[in-house]
Order: sequence, then C-alpha cells, then structure tokens
Amino acid sequence: SGWKMGHQTMVSFGGSVYNHIGGKPSRKEDQIDAWMNEGLWNTRHDRQPAYINPPIAYSSNGPCGLAYNPGIVGLPKKFDRNFFVASYVAGPGRCLIERFTLNPDGANFKLGEQTTFLKGIALTDLDWGYDGKLYIADYGGGWTKSGKGNVYTLADDSKLKSKRIAEVKNLFANGIPALKSDKLFELLAHPDQRVRQRAQFALADQDLDSLPLFEKAIQPNQPLMRRIHGIWGIGQLGQKNPSALNSLARLIGDKEMEIRANLARTLGNHGKHLAPFRKALIAMLEDSSPRVASLAAIALSNHGHKDAVEPAIKMLEKNDDNDVVVRHAGIMVLTKCAQFSPEWKYYDHRSTAVRRAIVIALRRQKSHLLETYFTDRDQSVRQEAIRAAYEMDVRKTYQALSKQAHSIALKVSPEVKWHPLTARRAIFAAWVLGQEKDADVIAKIAADSKVDFRTRKDALIALLEWNNPPVPDPVTGFARTLPKNRIKLNSSIIKNLKGLLDGVDKSSIELVPHALILSEQDQIPLGELRLTRYLKDEQYPEEARVKSMKLLAPLKESNSVWPFTLQKLFADKSEKVRSMARELLFKNDPDRATAQLGNLLTSKDATLKEKQLTLQTLTKLKTPKAKEIIKVALDQLTAGKAESGLALDIVTAAETVALSLEKFRASLAKDDPNAEWNLLCRDGGDISLGKKVFYEHGAAQCQRCHTMHGVGGDVGPELGAIGKKYDSTYLLRSLINPGAEVADGYGLGTITLKNGTEISGNFMPDDKDGNAMIKFAETTKIIKKSDIAKKSKPVSAMPPMNGLLSKQEARDLVAFLVSSKKDKTDEGHK
Repeated sequence: SGWKMGHQTMVSFGGSVYNHIGGKPSRKEDQIDAWMNEGLWNTRHDRQPAYINPPIAYSSNGPCGLAYNPGIVGLPKKFDRNFFVASYVAGPGRCLIERFTLNPDGANFKLGEQTTFLKGIALTDLDWGYDGKLYIADYGGGWTKSGKGNVYTLADDSKLKSKRIAEVKNLFANGIPALKSDKLFELLAHPDQRVRQRAQFALADQDLDSLPLFEKAIQPNQPLMRRIHGIWGIGQLGQKNPSALNSLARLIGDKEMEIRANLARTLGNHGKHLAPFRKALIAMLEDSSPRVASLAAIALSNHGHKDAVEPAIKMLEKNDDNDVVVRHAGIMVLTKCAQFSPEWKYYDHRSTAVRRAIVIALRRQKSHLLETYFTDRDQSVRQEAIRAAYEMDVRKTYQALSKQAHSIALKVSPEVKWHPLTARRAIFAAWVLGQEKDADVIAKIAADSKVDFRTRKDALIALLEWNNPPVPDPVTGFARTLPKNRIKLNSSIIKNLKGLLDGVDKSSIELVPHALILSEQDQIPLGELRLTRYLKDEQYPEEARVKSMKLLAPLKESNSVWPFTLQKLFADKSEKVRSMARELLFKNDPDRATAQLGNLLTSKDATLKEKQLTLQTLTKLKTPKAKEIIKVALDQLTAGKAESGLALDIVTAAETVALSLEKFRASLAKDDPNAEWNLLCRDGGDISLGKKVFYEHGAAQCQRCHTMHGVGGDVGPELGAIGKKYDSTYLLRSLINPGAEVADGYGLGTITLKNGTEISGNFMPDDKDGNAMIKFAETTKIIKKSDIAKKSKPVSAMPPMNGLLSKQEARDLVAFLVSSKKDKTDEGHK
C-alpha cells in the first residue's frame, strides 16, 4: 500500500494548506484522509479498498534497512531464513532490529516468528558481510547530525570459524565470475543465496554458450535451488535471445510447485514472446497452487492477449476475493487484456468479486466506464467505483457523480462509525466541476436535515472552499488543477440553503456558524432578520452569535436602537459576545468606549479572556485615549505589576499602536537571552489553540518526537501528564532552550575516561555514590567517578521552538501542556 503524502498533507499541514478543513481531528473515526479513514495502512479488513494488496502484518516503526539471512552467516541456526529490519525513531531507547520469518499462505505469505533481535542503538541500516558478520550503522540518535555515528558488527565468534564462511569470503575475494563453467554450475546449488546468484549471473554473461548448463540445471534429478536458478538463468538469456525460452517448455506440468511457479514468473518477464506458452499459462490459472495460478495470470497480463480474459474471470469468481494476490493477478489480466467497451458482456457479472475486479481494472485504465458501477447493487462495489473515479481524476465521470451526489449522501447512515468518504468524494466531484448546477447540488445536501451531519458539514466546507480553492485536493491531499470555467458563488446560493439557515433541526443550528463564515467571506448577505434571530437566540453556538453581531453592525449603523441592543449584550453570559458588543459599540462612540474599556482592564470581575479581548479592541479604536490606556498597561508590565497572563497581549497591543518597548526590554534580565519569551509566553495561553499547535503545526511537528498518551515518537519524554509534574515556567524554558535541562535518559553525551576511552550514550542520573550511569542499547553502564576525566554536557535532540513558533503559539502550547495532567496511554492505543 505504501506511504501516502496526501495523508501527510491533510494530517500534518491541513490547518495551513486549507482554509476551512483544518488538521488532524481528536477522534480517529473523524479523520477524512483515506490513508487513515479507509485503513490503507492496516492489515486486511472489511472496509479496505480492493485496489491495494494490504500488508500481512505490522513490523517496526521507522523501517530504514532490510536484510535477509543469505544462508552462510555467523549466527546460530535459529536465525536461518530470517528477515532483519532496522527501525529508526530517533530515540535510541525505541530503535531496534526486528527479525521475522514468513510462511506461504496461498499465493501470499503470513507472518511466522517475529521478535526483537537488538534494541537500544540508534540504528539506521544493516547488511551482511561476506565474512559472516552482520554490519549495523548507528546514527547516534535525533533528527540532526550528532557527530557520534558508529558501525558495529554482530556475530557468534564460534560460528565465524566455520569452513563455509571462509569459503564464501574467499569466493568473493577472488571473484566468482573468474571461475570455470563447471564450478559455476556446481555453485548454483550452494547454500548461500549470494553465491548462487553471482554464479547464475556469471553463467548468463556467457550468453548462449551457457544454455546447455542451464538446461542441465533444470532437470528433475537436480537439487531444487539449482533448478530454480537454472530457470532464472534461461530467463536472463531470453532477454537477448528469446529462442532460449523454448528450453523451458519441458517444465510445463512439472510435479514440483516451486518449479511451476518460477516457470510462470520467468515467462512473465517476456510478455512479447509468450505465444507458444499461452495455452499452457491459461491452463495454469486452474493450478492447485494459488501461487502458481497468480504468477501465470501476471505472465498472461504481460502477454496482453484477449484469450486470457474469460479464464481469468473464472479464476476471480472461484477465488471470491479470498486470496488478495490471486485477486490482484486477475485484475492485471483484465487491465491489460480486456477490450472494454459499452457493450462488453461481463459488466453485470453475477459475482461481486468479479465486478469489483473489473472496477479496479477500469481504475487502472482511468476509464469513464467506471460510472457503470456508481449504482451497482453491492455497496462495496459502488464505493470502489466512486473512489476510483475521484482519486484517479476521471473527469468524464464527474457529471454523473454530481447528479447522484444527493442520493449518495442520503445513503449515509449515522450508525456508520467512520467519516463517510464516498459521499465526500461525490460532493467534491461537483465542487471540482464548479458550475451553478453543481453548487446547487452541494447546497441542497448541506440544507437537507435527512442527510447525516458529517456529510452536511462536508457540503458546507465545499462551498466555503469554492471561491478560493486550495492547491491540494480536499479529499486526496494531492495537488489538483481545476477547470478554468468554474463560476463564483453569489447570493443565489441562499435559496438552496434555506433549511439550514432556518435552523430546522439541531444539526442545522450547529452548522449555522459555517454558513455565517460563508456569508462574510464571499459577501453573500443572509438578511437582517435572520442575523438578529441568531444573535438573540442563545441556542445558537457562541461563534454564530458573535459573527451575526459583526455582520449586523454595518446594517444597523443608522438604527437608533442598535446601541441599546449592544449595551444589553454587555451582560450576556458569553464573554466573547460581551467583548464583541463592546468593540462594536465603541466604534460608534470611541471616547465613551475608551473609558469603559480602561475600567474593564482593571476590573476584578472581568475574566482574563475579556481583558485580552479588551486590549485587542483598544488597538482598533485608534484614539489617543486608547493609546494612553495601553501605555499605562505597558508601564505596569515594565514595573512588574501587570497580570502575567496579559503580558503578551500588552506588548502586542503596544507594538500595534507604535509605542516604544525600549524601557520594557531594558527592565528584563540581562543574563537571560530568552527573558522576553519567558515573561510573555508563560501564562495566558489558550488550551484549545495549544492543542492545535501540538497536533497540527507543520514546522514544530511535536508528535514526531514526543508521545501524547502513548501515541507519537519517543525522542523526547511522554507528555500526557507533564502538567502534573512541571509548571509553565519549566515547560516554557524546555521549549525555547531545550538544552538547559535535558530530561533524564534523553540527553546524548560522551564520557571520556582517564585512560582515553570514550563512551557515548544517553546520560542517566548519577547513582547514590556519584558514579555516572550511561545507557547504551539495552544495558546501563556504571562508570566510577574516579575513572572519569571529562563528561560532556548532554545534548538535546530538540531544536529551540522560538525559531519555529510565534510567541502566541508558544504561549498557547504551554497552556495545553500545563493542562495535560492525566496519562491516557491506554485510551490512546485503543
């Protein structure tokens, strides 16, 4: 299935590249990117798209090096036929080498044994040497250069004395291609994979002169591995001399499954020359081994002849989606051999598995005939077809998707746990086309109370993103070019949003804030009466009431009652409503406003949030008195008498009205280069905005290095309950000067002994006797203080966040971290 950058665009940078979609939601079920929503990363499950072959098992996080035991190595026998994969996640404590085995499972494989082979070194790669040793690269940890890399070797010393290892080492040292042909023939059955392969290649370099030896190698009386390498060798010869392939005909119907499988595999590399083998390969589609059948199908797909289509359909029907590799092979036959036309006779095949395979073949061809399946009798086939049409950008199908979008939306059930992507794709297909009728379809979906809330919200977001579309597609996350003739939304869209705007149900009321943003953003008037109702009715969300008040203001400028309406709102239970009412009233009467705002700023009854909003309002008044109030607040801050939670707001307001900050900065501690950040960003942050910074900030990427409730990277410590242990002062210092206090076990350093030896690793706290403790791999080494000549300062892998975050973002992030007082790791892994 592979990594999807569209997923990273939507999850890591969604809040930056989209205007209204946002980033990663708090509930995994609400994620709107297909990678997570449809489980492309997951092992096989019922909701998974059929166009991928899903992974068979989970391996390590951060794989960056893979090596298979080639046969003759310096490890015990239990590691024979093992794969070894290096995992790098920056923190050495979780970096590891995992080993696993695979067992045949039909045409596929299943996981056998899976265990950790080595842990605790910052591994980035591994490979086998000809000397029998496993070579591993140690990066040193972190995401930046540490300058502490090493290369290690692993082996069982007793095994290294083996004559076989000496033989392999000498063979490669002296050069296998230099050996005589009879010796190369002998090596085709060697127990080491590397030797066999090099011998095969050396023989193949002799062109047709080596054909008799390869023909001898494939005889039934030869060892299995020699026979297989003989087949592959003849395949190599066939690249230059297709006539050599005729030597493989004798293997048709061989009793050994591996021989039949590798015959089909090898022939598949010679699609243009398979006419003599076509009937035999078609017969192999019914082989008792699914592996043989799948490889024969791949060979036939590369041959590209229509005779393979009907037998492949029979194979797909018999398989009934059970073996995903057989399914994939059948799909490839349909993709490359079927001659699709509107009259093709198999579209309405009785088998759901066959129809699904046809959809995937049409997907691969980017065919407009995908729309044939938008109304298929099986839901999974319909979803696969709509997914294919949208993701492959088959524009000829978008008219049909737009026409059917409302009926598709009505099929979404609230009981469906995961965000309904099929309806979302249909909605955004209409969005891509961008004509008036398409906008009407989307608006009617948004207004329909019978449609699931999530889909209605998707429709509103499509309208919000209409006039200023983002570069990445709102469904796939990949860049998409839109038609140049898309229209601009105007007030005519309102008639189709009536049900939503009238608040006919609870969902409509919840969606009104989005409609108000649309009204403001695209200058689409909603009407004075409607806005007044939203403002006065407290059942509407706070943000809807605030936005309505703002939109009403220019309409009410000449209305003598409007100031009294705003005055009444000073007592509203919502601090945001109160603050907006003050701001709007004061625009009409700045002098009166300024006095009241000054009083509010020093009031004991006003909340911190109200005071922060008051400072913002004062900057908008642009009056001498407002500037004077801000100056008084700045003087109080300079004297250390202002509320700490207002520090950043005061300085921001002062900068906005062009007040000098010279005295303020002169009052800061001279010995602390981060004194301003430490004062301004410690208190007063917004927890919800800080959470967004943690999970969504494109530059900071907090979760890349830290776990929150067990989810994330482990370069730094777990933060789920960090607020229970540390206050805002410590947390802010850790953000902007991470090297000041490195958490135990997370700082990399080097201890130099008096004898000149250097020992690198993660510093742990000294023991009770003052001896140093340093962790390397899975062991913690105690070093007597009397043996230590020098101990470096531990280095944090974390960059200073004041280079990546604004002061406001840093303050909000601190607030979020301080609020994180309960470790919910178990919940995070559900």
